[in-house]
Amino acid sequence: MSKTVLGVYNSSDEVIQAIEVFQNEGYSVKDFSIIANTAAVSSYIEDETKVASQEVSATIQPQTEERQGFLASLFTPFEDRTYPENDSRSTYYSYLVAQGISEADALKYEEDINSGMILLLAEKGLENVSASDGISTKDFTRDRTGLENTFETDKQQSLELREEQLDVNKQRVQTGEVEVKKDVVEEQKTVNIPVTHEEVYVERRSVDKTDADTITPMGDAEAIHVPIVEEKVEVTKKPVVAEELVIGKKQVTETQQVTENIKREEAKVTKEGDASVNETTTNSNRVDTDRF
Repeated sequence: MSKTVLGVYNSSDEVIQAIEVFQNEGYSVKDFSIIANTAAVSSYIEDETKVASQEVSATIQPQTEERQGFLASLFTPFEDRTYPENDSRSTYYSYLVAQGISEADALKYEEDINSGMILLLAEKGLENVSASDGISTKDFTRDRTGLENTFETDKQQSLELREEQLDVNKQRVQTGEVEVKKDVVEEQKTVNIPVTHEEVYVERRSVDKTDADTITPMGDAEAIHVPIVEEKVEVTKKPVVAEELVIGKKQVTETQQVTENIKREEAKVTKEGDASVNETTTNSNRVDTDRF
C-alpha cells in the first residue's frame, strides 16, 4: 500500500506531539512511519512513541533525463539551490515517488529531509485531508499542530489550548446507624395525699337541775360507744402514656470543598529576529469587524 506524508517537523518533540494528535483522531501506532536523515533522531522517536522509522537506502540512483528536465525547469531561477549529483537527494526522492507521492511534493520533502527535518507518513487512505483535495498534507498538518514554517504569513491558523476540568460525582454510602429503643428506669416518687380521720371529743357542761333520776339505781354501768373512722392510703400503679417519639429521616445539605491539582495548556510565544507579535483577545460570540 502506498503512503502519504502527514507532516514535516523541525524536531523530535514536534513529531511526538503530532503523533499524539493523530492518535486522538483514530490513528494507531502501526499506521505511522518516520523518515529522518539522522539515526539518533529516529531512534529517539521510536523509543518514545513505538513508531517505526523508515530506512531509506543510501544507494545513489542516477537521475533520468526526464527527471533532470523536471528539476531544471523547477530550479532554473534558483541555481544556487540545486544539489550536486552525488548527494543522497535522489534516494529520498525515488522512495517518495515510489510511494505514490507526486514529483513536486517528493522534491520538497527531499529538501526538508536533507535540511534536518523529519517526515511523518501514514498508509494512504487513512488521512482525512490529502494533497489531492487541493491542500498539501504538509501544510495541513502544520496548520493543525501550530508548526508552520513557511513564509505564508497571510494564512490564519489556530492552536487549541486544552485544560483539565474536575468531574465530581457523588455516591451514597452508609456512614453510621441510629438505634432507638425503650429502657425501664426506676425512680422514687413522693406524693402528698390529704387523708381524714375522726376523733372523739368530750365536752363537759354544767347543769342547773337539782333533781336526779331516782328510778335508776346509782351504780349501774352506762356506756356510750362512738365508732371512729379514718382514711387509709392505698397505692396502686398503672401505666399511662407520658410522651411520644416520632422517628424519621430528613435531608441536610452542606458544602464540602474538594481540592485537586489540574493541568492546563498555555500558549508560549517565542520571537526570533525582528519579529513583532500583536496579541488580542476576541470573544468568539462577537463578530470582529476589524477583519472585514
